[in-house]
Amino acid sequence: MMYNADQSGKNRSFSLTTLSAAIAVTTAMSSAAYAAEIEEVVVTAQKRAENLQDVPIAISAFTGDSMKAMGVKNLTDLGKFTPGVEMNNDTPLQPTYSVRGIETGDFTVGSDPAVAVYVDGVYTGRGAGAEIPLADIERVEVLKGPQGTLFGRNATGGAIHIISKKPQADDTTELNVTAGNYGRQSTDLLVNRQLSDTLYGRFTASTNRRDSFADNLANGFEVGNIDTQTYRASLLWEPTPDTEVLWRAEYGVMDQGSALRSSIVPSLQAADGGTDVFGDYALDTPTIEDRDSWGTSVSIVHDFENVTFTSITAYRGFDAHLQQDEDGTANPDYMFGSANFDDQTQFSQEFRLNGATDTLKWTLGASYSREELEHTTDAYFTAGSLESFAVYEGVKAAYAGAGLTTTQLEDAAYQQRQLMIAGGLEGAAVSTFIYDLMVQSGQADALLQALGAPGFVTADMLNRDQMIGQLMAGISPWVAEDTPWNESVFNAGDYRSAAIYGDATWSLTDKMDLTVGARYTADEKDFSIVSSYQNVLPIEFVGGPVQLMAPDGTPLGASITLPPGQIAEIPFGIAFNNNGNPNLNQQLSDSWSDLSGRIVLDYRWNDDVMTFVSLADGFKAGGFNSFSAAPGIDPSFDQESVTNLEIGMKSSLFDNAVRFNASVFAYDYKNLQQLDLVGAPIPNYYLRNADAEGRGAEMEVQWAATDNLFIAGNYSYLNTEYTRYTLLDQPPVNEGPDDDRTGQPRVGTPENKFNIMAEYTWALAQGGDVTLRGDYNWTDERVGSISDPARVIPDYQLMNLRAGWNSASDRYSAALWVQNVTDEEIAGGYGGTGAAIGASPAWRFMPRMYGADFTVRF
Repeated sequence: MMYNADQSGKNRSFSLTTLSAAIAVTTAMSSAAYAAEIEEVVVTAQKRAENLQDVPIAISAFTGDSMKAMGVKNLTDLGKFTPGVEMNNDTPLQPTYSVRGIETGDFTVGSDPAVAVYVDGVYTGRGAGAEIPLADIERVEVLKGPQGTLFGRNATGGAIHIISKKPQADDTTELNVTAGNYGRQSTDLLVNRQLSDTLYGRFTASTNRRDSFADNLANGFEVGNIDTQTYRASLLWEPTPDTEVLWRAEYGVMDQGSALRSSIVPSLQAADGGTDVFGDYALDTPTIEDRDSWGTSVSIVHDFENVTFTSITAYRGFDAHLQQDEDGTANPDYMFGSANFDDQTQFSQEFRLNGATDTLKWTLGASYSREELEHTTDAYFTAGSLESFAVYEGVKAAYAGAGLTTTQLEDAAYQQRQLMIAGGLEGAAVSTFIYDLMVQSGQADALLQALGAPGFVTADMLNRDQMIGQLMAGISPWVAEDTPWNESVFNAGDYRSAAIYGDATWSLTDKMDLTVGARYTADEKDFSIVSSYQNVLPIEFVGGPVQLMAPDGTPLGASITLPPGQIAEIPFGIAFNNNGNPNLNQQLSDSWSDLSGRIVLDYRWNDDVMTFVSLADGFKAGGFNSFSAAPGIDPSFDQESVTNLEIGMKSSLFDNAVRFNASVFAYDYKNLQQLDLVGAPIPNYYLRNADAEGRGAEMEVQWAATDNLFIAGNYSYLNTEYTRYTLLDQPPVNEGPDDDRTGQPRVGTPENKFNIMAEYTWALAQGGDVTLRGDYNWTDERVGSISDPARVIPDYQLMNLRAGWNSASDRYSAALWVQNVTDEEIAGGYGGTGAAIGASPAWRFMPRMYGADFTVRF
């Protein structure tokens, strides 16, 4: 039996003293004899094939077989079993990967991710193209800490490398079929053929379908279902014993409903029929998650006498459409939907030389990439939801400092909205909001001149309440009818990146190695933001006298007379306000460069115990705020960097029957790019540059207790906090005491997390074997929303069980499995864009899932 998933973990009280004691104990135990053995795992974390236990980097490595046993289908599933890693994504087209609390939550295209995802050595530039089905995968390597030297840009948090299986020199066919509850149907067809003595081919076709696990009480469309198809083909040609040419191609189709997000506001839940986050749902915006993705690459490897040359040429791209219900309710007064359209292509080329002597192993490389993309964001509202937004803003101002939670404020805003409807004041809030906004932007003065007001009269000279009453004549019926209000912003990007790097490991003694590496990266980006006001306000003045006011607000005893009539040509923007510019067309360009590196010293105490200390840093280029311009916000934000100090140990004890790995680390994060919903009077998503720090520890143990029993576990401790939190180093926009995050933990990072698994296999008398496996995960509470740190996601536990059978001939396999055995109700995240209008939603983990797998090989 083969066990080779390296799952690191950490302990709350884990310190350097603890690590020193562990080294002493494991060194003393390393010579003990034991029967069972854990098989070696080979990884390519340092751009060369090495035993996992010899690599001085904290790595979690999962083989295809181990992921199948865990029920892992994608990277989000994998994150639950990986210490120090969170991949809690409700939609694969907007994923966020967090390694040791380092992530970038930007769902737009003006920035880059902080965790680099590679597929067969090729960097995937956008998150929407990174989340792929893990079918026919050799292994997944999760490298923790900055990997700026060997993996380059956008690896400040770490790197995830997905390696698919290569064609083999044999003829095999394998069919995997899965059926489960909620209409689950999945198939994987794997075909490998030896086409000649030097040419081999492999083809994979995978489908995965599942219905929604709840019902829509308001409309007929489905939400949270799955429907994907993936096709892969590869050819391996070995023209000489020293040359390998590998061509890979991939095409994927996704056509499903998007994430299931339900309102967490009690009043809105009641209005929808009493639904809650974990029950049936009521949504009014059809959810869509469509993607066509493709990619091809050619890898050439040639071994010279003392040097290996590698070339990887790749071209990837995707078209995607993601539409979501942002408010989590079917209430027409809170209608808020969004859609994102992406068209992306990228080309990359890497050349690499690897060499080795008795005392030196080295790598030299150069890379270039170019990404071209177009992105459109649409926002769908009604006049009624704009009224709800204005009411919510008023309630927040009225209760400022009262200590109410966000949910209480949202509930109070809903109740206030109902009172205004009953009192005939529908439209009063949005009229007030729009008038104040027009005064601030100068549009009210232009309106007065259009109405024929005397030239010396400005809006701030008129009675505010009377003017708002004038506006309500046209706005009240417009709000009552829930008139559609849609807005859009378009982005185009052309990103180029080039780098050179080198890394070398010297054997200073028979037991001690020193590794030094450096990479120089230069990024250039051209970016555009195009957004026009697409709506007009129905401003209708009833006419009549309006009192003139002094600067201190007292009446002057004089008035002007406004003529009655309707002014219909007042373009306006709410979602993308463009700083008052009705036709925004920004053409932006910037460049960033950085020299990042690492220094690692490792010492092998004996053949079974190795310790290391490393200092490494990573770099992520700056970028652009994608949505709109606003006062005090620089459209181009700074590059970010992280420096990480780590001390670790790797050990294989009792004749490799026990594997124990541990590490402690601390990092300093400068200019981290943090997305937040900020601004006044209209909140928008902007990236802030902030500083943060983190420290923690990880440990993992694997134990082949007998030839039949395997036990493994990992534990992680992570403490993060913001050390600076300002708005893009510019004057603050709506920045008050509640917006200061200094000292608070980062979003989505649990302090404690552990996993444990046990697997027992016994042989059957007639041949074949049966395996029972159980996995248990506990994850600590964590902050669920950056906009509201008080909203904490409770701790949760997950348990999975699996019983499998394998025939004596190894031709047939079958298994029964249950995921989330206890049917835990777990929230994955709170808040989101719907929070802007007082309708915060939440999304949930899967309920109990069960099914059966069947495999035939021929």
